[in-house]
Amino acid sequence: MNIEVNEHTVAPQREVFADKDTLTRTVASRLLQVLRRTIEADGSAHVSLTGGGAGIGTLSAVAEMLRENAETQLDWSAVHFWWGDERLLPARDPERNDQQARSALLDFLVAEHDLPEENIHAAPTSEDAANPTAAAQIYAQQLQAFSAEEGVVVPGSQKVLRLPVFAVMLLGVGPDGHINSLFPGKSSLAVSEVTTVGEEDSPKPPPQRVSLTFDAIHTAQRVWTVVAGEDKAEAVRLAFEPGTPTADIPAKNARGASETIWHIDQPAAAGLA
Repeated sequence: MNIEVNEHTVAPQREVFADKDTLTRTVASRLLQVLRRTIEADGSAHVSLTGGGAGIGTLSAVAEMLRENAETQLDWSAVHFWWGDERLLPARDPERNDQQARSALLDFLVAEHDLPEENIHAAPTSEDAANPTAAAQIYAQQLQAFSAEEGVVVPGSQKVLRLPVFAVMLLGVGPDGHINSLFPGKSSLAVSEVTTVGEEDSPKPPPQRVSLTFDAIHTAQRVWTVVAGEDKAEAVRLAFEPGTPTADIPAKNARGASETIWHIDQPAAAGLA
């Protein structure tokens, strides 16, 4: 399988932090700043969240900052939350990314900062969809409902997708180099011209999932990876190796339309020059 990196997106910068806490607090601070600027400019802001230790740690850091400092406040009623991928599990299952995000930040925002429940756009549950293909179709419809009429052009192509413009898309990176639920060697890597794809047999349990596609990722204004832990070091190294195939390390194709930043703690960066 030959999956080309989208060279019309912005090449990644990388920033290395001493530890996971410093990494997550830095990304949290930057996220608050971008959301504030986006709301001021556009009236609303859409952000795509990720699971995993660093992704959920970033959300916890946002909650800590809000509790610590009133100057970090913004109009949360203008912020919409989405997910780059989700496990096809029952509602309120603790393994779902949306439930982990709620525990870390979103329930706090609803209770204390006037975030409307309808601004939390969870991907379908196993009660909503019988299989990942059906879940992907439902999630695509949810995304389309918040698209501009003219859609969003995938950089460097004639493809037009119907989804919101994400001010920020947060991505974790697995030890195998996967992002969202786009895993090495899987046919989902080649899915094009649509926003979502189902995964029936994830190598990481649970097996059934729904994910944004590479095309959807590339429409985000800013793509930020948050990567922590020595178990990620080889994947990080390979992602920055010029000859690494995207089919082997999907994270190599994690790129945004106007900005791509890899935020990496020192253990995860151990293999970089």
